[in-house]
Amino acid sequence: MHCRITISLLMYIYIFCFLAADGCTDWSVDYKKYQVLVGEPVRIKCALFYGYIRANYTLAQSAGLSLMWYKSTGPGDFEEPIAFDGIRMSKEEDSIWFRPTVTEDSGLYACVIRNSTYCMKVSIALAVGDNDTGFCYNSKMKYFEKAELSKSKEILCPEIEDFIMPYREPEIKWYKECKAKTWRPSIIFKRDTLVIREVREDDIGNYTCELKYGGFLVRRTTELTVTAVYL
Repeated sequence: MHCRITISLLMYIYIFCFLAADGCTDWSVDYKKYQVLVGEPVRIKCALFYGYIRANYTLAQSAGLSLMWYKSTGPGDFEEPIAFDGIRMSKEEDSIWFRPTVTEDSGLYACVIRNSTYCMKVSIALAVGDNDTGFCYNSKMKYFEKAELSKSKEILCPEIEDFIMPYREPEIKWYKECKAKTWRPSIIFKRDTLVIREVREDDIGNYTCELKYGGFLVRRTTELTVTAVYL
């Protein structure tokens, strides 16, 4: 069987010519998991274009490959084609956008690229959860960082690239334990990062960064632990 693709595309994409016409290479569930709070937007990227094949969405299209999305509630469950409404949930190039998410969006999203002779698939997990009662975060969706006393520490506002406008500095607000705070002079802010120049014991806690994306809020919470310096 010969793969019907252009020679130029061979530089970018792995094609398994031994694959049966009715078969599909299944990479199971990708290592990257998306976790967001209810009401937040999220972009789920088809992981095939970010580590499984040497091609982007445009090159795949030019080779006659189509991209399809399916959803299931868990491994082994029946996958259903996704009906995009183009408003709250839309397919945009190699991604699904949710603006915003609801609890029922949780599950596995399988992206499949195929033509008559080629098929490859990978699933991506999305978890949508509520805030813990009385808090601005879900304790199961936090990030974690460690710092040493008296040393400097940077806390990044993670995974917000999809919500930053090109050529514009992001307007990010920072909170500690979900409350606005008057920060001491040795704590400064650089773009998407909170910098503690000299870590103290009372810096232990939960740091939440918040930015606006259209009419939505995006929040990420990082729990910082502080340890003594060992000589």
